[in-house]
Amino acid sequence: MAAGRGRRLLLLLLMEAALALALAPLPPASATIHGLRLEDEEEEGGGGGLSGSAVQVTEGSRVRLRIYGQGIDESSWRRVAFAELEAGGAWSNASGGDEPGPCAQPSRDVEVLPGVEVSRPSSGVLTVRVQALRKGESSRRFGLCVRNSSGGGGAGGGGGGGAWALLPGGDTQLVVREARRSLLPLWLQVVLSALLLSLSGLFSGLNLGLMALDPTELRIVQNCGSPRERRHARRIEPIRRQGNYLLCSLLLGNVLVNTTLTILLDDLTGSGLGAVLASTIGIVLFGEIVPQALCSRHGLAVGSNTIVLTKFFMVLTFPLAFPISKVLDVVLGQEIGTVYSREKILEMLRVTGPYNGLDKEELNMIQGALELRSKTVEDIMTPIADCFMVSSDATLDFSTMSEIMETGYTRIPVFETEKSNIVDILFVKDLAFVDPDDCVPLKTITKFYNHPLHFVFYDTRLDTMLEEFKQGECPAWAVSRAVRHRPADVKGAVPKTRTINNIIKSYSRKTGL
Repeated sequence: MAAGRGRRLLLLLLMEAALALALAPLPPASATIHGLRLEDEEEEGGGGGLSGSAVQVTEGSRVRLRIYGQGIDESSWRRVAFAELEAGGAWSNASGGDEPGPCAQPSRDVEVLPGVEVSRPSSGVLTVRVQALRKGESSRRFGLCVRNSSGGGGAGGGGGGGAWALLPGGDTQLVVREARRSLLPLWLQVVLSALLLSLSGLFSGLNLGLMALDPTELRIVQNCGSPRERRHARRIEPIRRQGNYLLCSLLLGNVLVNTTLTILLDDLTGSGLGAVLASTIGIVLFGEIVPQALCSRHGLAVGSNTIVLTKFFMVLTFPLAFPISKVLDVVLGQEIGTVYSREKILEMLRVTGPYNGLDKEELNMIQGALELRSKTVEDIMTPIADCFMVSSDATLDFSTMSEIMETGYTRIPVFETEKSNIVDILFVKDLAFVDPDDCVPLKTITKFYNHPLHFVFYDTRLDTMLEEFKQGECPAWAVSRAVRHRPADVKGAVPKTRTINNIIKSYSRKTGL
């Protein structure tokens, strides 16, 4: 009976052992890892991502990697390690063969920290600490090593059995990149960016303000400007004479500061696109629009007050700017400045009429003086058909003298036979002592006073006519064509007062001519 009880007890123990074995988890040999991907990168580093098919991380960072496989649990971190690969990363599974594979000695530069955040048996998240790169290195590549055999253990110790095996494929590799380092401290970068943006605006404004002041205008300002404008013009004029050298210095300085500003903003923002946007907005607003709007109106004052800085940058850019300016001097020639013709001067006075302080009468006189060399007597003469004339055979009776007085003219041409044959000129004042009842012949009066009458060709310029009037006493001229080198075919007449009045643009007296 005791033997039967012993057998039943043994059977019960065997059944309990079988049940415990059935309910126990799978041994470690059944846990396998197939791959990984980047989950996120914690605060100690930054810049994680993909480099081709490999995961890219930054040196000195701590990253979270999600591993995929079967039977993953909290101890699966012991079956994961990383081994350094060559530059190309072209390693096969080297667990077999005579030569040891890269996983024979897992690297300590990528350390797998204890613990796995298991979300399901097929995946989990583990934490990896990435050490700093060696001096002079820009990147290193590591391969994923796993140990899928039984016996537990970990990289570098603990656990027994199982050889490390390198998982093939680029998506199981880890690329460690060099951390981005700032060129300068943050506060210094901000100060330099503001300074470079100010210099960019200065160069842009001076390029417009100084180059718009040509040498001719500067000489005009020195001679007839206000005391302040004269002082500014005297300071600017020496460097403005070297126009091409000044232009090259300003452009080189502008390009230099704009390029440097973009590099600083790229280092400051850490993004190429951000640096492009920031530099574009900053340069357009504060380096172009605002300074050019200011210097287009106050270029003389701005250029004078910044003359020391301009000279400094001319000296600084001398090795490159001066040779280029000499080439431009040879190719383009000497800069003369703005030269205005008579028509342009007249139009400039008209356009700037509300601001130049000239009244209408002054402007008319200037216009007449400027048009003196461009007009001929044909433009101002009275055509012969419109002239009031009297015949040399006329008698100064009451009817003739009344007709002369009613016209209101002061000088009357006298013709013989036909109107184109003008032989004399009658001044109305000569009739002051003539009695209409005496019926004096007109020839008697004209021969007595004998006023000179000259002929001039129709294409004679008014400046020549004015010189003739200044030298002689002739009050009127008959305008004729040239026929066989002698005056003939009179077209009209022009008095001395008509020439003068054409200059001053005022007609105060009436003449028969």
